[in-house]
Formats: sequence, structure tokens, C-alpha cells
Amino acid sequence: MTFAYNQQQWNALGQLDPFWAMTGMSGWELDEFFQTGRHQVAQLHQEMQRLGYPRRFQRVLDFGCGIGRVAPALREHFAEYIGLDVAESLILKARELHRDLPHAQFLVNTASRLDLPDNSIDLIFSFGVFQHIPDQQAILHLFSEFARVLAPGGLIFTNVCHHIHWPYRLQLRRRAYTALKRLGFPDHALYYRFKLYPQSVHSIPLRLLYAHLQTLPLHVRVMRPQSSLDAPHQLWEYALTKEEIS
Repeated sequence: MTFAYNQQQWNALGQLDPFWAMTGMSGWELDEFFQTGRHQVAQLHQEMQRLGYPRRFQRVLDFGCGIGRVAPALREHFAEYIGLDVAESLILKARELHRDLPHAQFLVNTASRLDLPDNSIDLIFSFGVFQHIPDQQAILHLFSEFARVLAPGGLIFTNVCHHIHWPYRLQLRRRAYTALKRLGFPDHALYYRFKLYPQSVHSIPLRLLYAHLQTLPLHVRVMRPQSSLDAPHQLWEYALTKEEIS
């Protein structure tokens, strides 16, 4: 599955139901939706204080921002917010929802290399993103990109799926969506009538990611299971830092 194909899937889902694309749920009230972001960022801020990172609060990157669920909350702590997402439909909705949010920009991520300068970001936030990237090498490359754009003294908060239990690997809804899509069924009918969607979930072995992290100028500060052992998808949380240059 190529970057372009993955981008096409998320763009289609963003056009159908951008709130479901972000949370797996429809029918949100806006205040309630953004409150989930405020709650998550409050937990993040507690962890930042515990770790003593990042050492500057100038620029935050929300990678896989969707429609900006956490944008207002992150903007309260940082002078500048940058949201990146592969789906243009989600970025357009984010710009509409946050048109009055100062010093915030929402950009379409069109390539594997992030269009950001080296050492320019103080915090990288990316949750619920990597499990939707099918190519393990692309995941490793993105961690390399995170290390490149992160400023010394900066912090990365993210999560990664390391295992998918059987039978959830079958992903029957996505397979049915793909089959009917090839037969010519429109996206609107597949989603609203048949309750099918293109979203897929993928994992990367823990040992593969950890070995790659050892090659980067990053320090693993937090690495812990986020979900229970019997959960369908085994998610792990990471906090990674980039030390100051002495």
C-alpha cells in the first residue's frame, strides 16, 4: 500500500465524516469533541512537567492532526502550532474550524520528508497515527524525520501499535469496503448504508522500532504499554527526548 493510496483513503474518509476519521465515532458536539483534546493535553502537560521537557515552549508539531482535535489545547501552551496531515479534506475542515486560532497553521503532508527545517520543533505530538501507516519502513523513516526536525532539548510524545491479536488482523470491514469499492459502489453508500470504511490498522514489531531508535540522536524517556494485554491492538506510549548540544 503506497503513500498515495493511503492518502487517498484518508482523504475520502475525511470527506465523508471527518469526526469519525479522528475518533471512530460520529455525532459529536464541537465543545465535547474539543474537550477530549483538552483532557489529553492536560495529561500530556503533567507528563512534560514530570520529565522536565521540552525546555522551550515555542513551536509544537501535531503530526496526523486531522481536523485539529488538540489544536486549541496545545496552542494554550505553545507560541506556535503546526498541524500536518496527509488528507487535504481533513486539513480544509481544520482550517475552517480553527480560522480564529492565532499563530496556528494546518498543512497537507505530501511527502515522506517533512517540509520543516532541522532542529525547529520543541514538541512533536502524534497519537493514533502510526497504526494507520501500512509500511514499516515508512514508520522508521518518520521517526528519523522526527529526530531531524526536533530541536535539542525537545520532546516527542507518540504511540505505536506493536501487535494485533487474531482475528482482528483480518479487518473484515476494510476488506469488504475494498471489494465493493472495486465493484463500483460509491464511498457514500459504503459508509452510510453498509457501515464500511477504508481505515486499516497495522503494527510494527517492538524490537524493530527500538533498534531503529538506537541509531537516532534520541533518548527513550518513556516506553510503556498503553492498552491491556487482551486488547485487540497492543499500543505502546513513547516519550523521546533530544539532548541539548553541549
